Amino acid sequence: MIIGIDLGGTHLRAAAYARGQTVHEVRELVGEPRDPETIIARIAKLVTDFAGPDERVSVGVGIAAMLRDRRGTVANSPHLRWRDVAFGERLAAALGPRVQLGVYNDVNAITWGEVSAGAARGCRDVLGVYIGTGIGAGLVVDGRLVEGATNTAGELGHTKVRWDDAAEPCACGQRGCLEAYLGGSYLERRLAPRWAFASDVDRAAAEGDAKALALWTELSMLFAIALANAVALLNPERVVLGGGVLSRCPLLYELIATALYVAAPRASAEQLSLVEAELGDDAGLIGSARLAEAGVSIL
Repeated sequence: MIIGIDLGGTHLRAAAYARGQTVHEVRELVGEPRDPETIIARIAKLVTDFAGPDERVSVGVGIAAMLRDRRGTVANSPHLRWRDVAFGERLAAALGPRVQLGVYNDVNAITWGEVSAGAARGCRDVLGVYIGTGIGAGLVVDGRLVEGATNTAGELGHTKVRWDDAAEPCACGQRGCLEAYLGGSYLERRLAPRWAFASDVDRAAAEGDAKALALWTELSMLFAIALANAVALLNPERVVLGGGVLSRCPLLYELIATALYVAAPRASAEQLSLVEAELGDDAGLIGSARLAEAGVSIL
């Protein structure tokens, strides 16, 4: 048995796989309290519920956080409100020696899920970008997941799209991050009180509402510029776009796609295909489980 866990800013999901089939699956709200001790205890209980107290098992955890190293140390998780937490080591201690544990950035795990079983099957150079509670990205280069020197590669949401006195503050502690403009938790503030959901803006913009279209044009250009710069640096063959915001906003997706192909260098975009994520909520579960099974960054 292998177990994949996806710990996001809103949901905690877990799935157990045996012989390629899903045998258990759980989806819960993270809710409150969300301190490390409580979350670790919840994950340990899920693993025991799935695998029993004695069975040897591989567990991969994808977490919405900037990781400092390959031992699962959380440098900063704005949405869990964690800083400098030895999450991996503390979770490993709670799970015990029967568990082979790997801790991964959540979007790295999601991207690996799409590469191994979803929209990027067969591709060796992939950029996966997801707009949900926050914005994250995963990088696969020459068939291998890129984690970076300190395991923080792929933080597209914290690249800067504004650098002036009016730059929006971000929960990471800096200003002007892409996430501070288009991450779901920030976007909600831009919508109120005129619209309740991003999908409302998308529908209004499609119907010709000037204010909705102006907002979507502004945000799609910021996102496309960050994405085009990443394409210029990485030259991927495929970009996978996903996450709750984009899945409910087809016009926003179309605006981003159009702007990306305009902004990206022609030579970098010649072989580029832009696709929607296929696996939905299962991507992080499948990706984290397969990374742990393969022995990637095991504690």
